[in-house]
Amino acid sequence: MLRIPWSRGAELTLEEKVAISDSVARFQLGESGQGRHFLRVARKYADRTADAEDAFYVDALQMFVAEEQRHAELLGRFLDLAEVPRIQQEWSNHCFRRLRHLAGLELIISVLLTAEIIARVYYAALRRATDSTVLKRICEQLLRDEVMHIRFQAERLARIRRRLPCWRNRLAVRMQRLLFGATCVVVWIGHYHALRRGGLTFSEFWKRSHGEFRVASKLMDPGRYEILADWPPPRPGAVRVKVAC
Repeated sequence: MLRIPWSRGAELTLEEKVAISDSVARFQLGESGQGRHFLRVARKYADRTADAEDAFYVDALQMFVAEEQRHAELLGRFLDLAEVPRIQQEWSNHCFRRLRHLAGLELIISVLLTAEIIARVYYAALRRATDSTVLKRICEQLLRDEVMHIRFQAERLARIRRRLPCWRNRLAVRMQRLLFGATCVVVWIGHYHALRRGGLTFSEFWKRSHGEFRVASKLMDPGRYEILADWPPPRPGAVRVKVAC
């Protein structure tokens, strides 16, 4: 973990504070979830599949949630340092949480990945939007962590989707693209000032976000992995075949 020089203070100019404070507070709220529903759904899925790797995912997911909470703590500490009030609710965050609570494991991970991928673009822009040493260092740490978060969840999504019919996978990919595009618009509207200060127009934000999405999509593709079709578990003596859509 990168060393963050908290003793330097927030070092925000008035212009920076006006442009980014509300945006950082919204992202801090988004990072602060407890993950209880996510963990509960993952445990039920692991119980249903009786797969050791799915059980291992639940254990790893607890560490993932803890790291997300650490992100919230870092951003929250910076807000306190900058004397910016933390917020307790925000409409877009509420909508995404409601969507996750109505969904199964596949959709929960898809929604989460959408947020993680866009966060890569956001934190890079936020780093450019300020001269605050502390905030820049926080952004660098979060950008490092998001790389592994995206890989972790994308590979799990590929494992889930390899158990589904090919037509269902194709539909899921199309729906995920629609969700991602809609989320890009919502994030731009809610974080316009911070993103603009970070040097992004809407066109550039859209292009960079979808570039990150294309990279992550390769990790979500079941065909990328040497995974054998073992769901449902084969009968004794059955021949295993590779997944091909």
